[in-house]
Amino acid sequence: MKKLTALALIAALTFSCALSLSACKEDEEDLSTKISEKVVAYMTDLQDSAGTLTSTEAVCEYLQNWAKSKGISCTTDQNGNVIMEVKSSKAYKEADPTVLVCSYDGENFQNAIEPMAMALYAIKNNEETGRLTAVFTAEEGHDFSSVQHLSSKYVPDNAKVFCLNGGQKNMWSVETGGRSSYEFTKRAAYTRTTGDKAFRIKITGLPGGIPDSRISSYPNPIKELGDLLAYFKTNALIFQLAKVSGGTSGSLYPKSASATVVIDENDVEKFQSRMETACENFNDRYEDFLEEHPDVTYTYEEVKLPKQVLTQTSLNSFISELYTLIDGVYYKDEEENLISITSIGSVRCKDDRFTISAVANSLSEANLKDIDRDYETICGLASFKFKKTDSQEQFTGNGESEFIQNVTAAFDQYADADMELKTCVPATNASYIHSLNPKAEIINVSVNEARIERYTGTLITYLMNLPHEEEK
Repeated sequence: MKKLTALALIAALTFSCALSLSACKEDEEDLSTKISEKVVAYMTDLQDSAGTLTSTEAVCEYLQNWAKSKGISCTTDQNGNVIMEVKSSKAYKEADPTVLVCSYDGENFQNAIEPMAMALYAIKNNEETGRLTAVFTAEEGHDFSSVQHLSSKYVPDNAKVFCLNGGQKNMWSVETGGRSSYEFTKRAAYTRTTGDKAFRIKITGLPGGIPDSRISSYPNPIKELGDLLAYFKTNALIFQLAKVSGGTSGSLYPKSASATVVIDENDVEKFQSRMETACENFNDRYEDFLEEHPDVTYTYEEVKLPKQVLTQTSLNSFISELYTLIDGVYYKDEEENLISITSIGSVRCKDDRFTISAVANSLSEANLKDIDRDYETICGLASFKFKKTDSQEQFTGNGESEFIQNVTAAFDQYADADMELKTCVPATNASYIHSLNPKAEIINVSVNEARIERYTGTLITYLMNLPHEEEK
């Protein structure tokens, strides 16, 4: 009789464990299904609204209306920071507060869609966990303008902060790069047009975004046109330059660039031949990139003859400057890890002045100083004025902290995969959050559509795993 009782108890325990494991698996599957469905819905709504979200004011209004419709507490400061807050549930009252920081730029809103959708999902569907704050900070041309004026009260000493950023590469990081921004200027002189035909050369349709590890494969249209004009000069094609423009911010990849050149009628055939070769070489060199971005075009067309063009001296100086300026991978270490990059983000000739803007991102302070020196030297050779317009310190956190271990465990639990912390060469908002409160713990998250469900699931799992009282 005792043997039968023992066997019955074992069977009951085994059945109970099986039910528990099955319930746990079903809970994980339910959470995954819920996240994938809702986060896609948030992304779709943001994508559909992107056409109207073209300014800080428009994005602020959208976020305020969204929070109001969801019954979430929301405030906005005078610097374009929108703050949404959810109080801790009773069970999680002992948990440290979690803060999500998401940057947005009305003029480049596409870069913010995935991190914003991730933050919106979490603030609305946080599974009644601990105190949660989502901060949406405005910026223009990736200048981090609003987060620098965020009140430190939103980042308390015991806060655990997730800095959410859009990126070509999905990664979790406790080390992000420093940044230096530059502007190179020179007076431009003009003279009357003496040529017969004018052509506008254009490279358009590029996706833009923040300079990152893909910089070697991203066709910078400004640099491409600079190289083309230098090629004309070295191959005895006589031309005049009337207009040149490209990009909108030194801190972003340019989406387009154009130049208007004037050619003598006798040289038109030679010009067209050189242009056909340039277009073919461009298409061959960036074949893989163009397959992913079919809207990119490299074209030229005849346009109305302009009344004035740059003098030969101004033209030579401009071409020398643009051709020589460094752009792309600047330094890799002995293990071929990317350490430093530079990018020419914009060029314009307005009010009789050339203005070229660029940015450097680096995990090495010494490299940033080297880049400063290189750019200044190049400007001196072409008689351009060098100016360093802004700088940002790199961020380095503690990859061995309990917070990071908890995030890693949540990733392993949700994704059934090992998380690998990676260094993020581009500067992020993490360094500014650290300066607000060095006691807060921070992890940087770079996310795009390919990993948004997995990364959102990791965040929610982390929140659910925070210290709490189990239901009785």
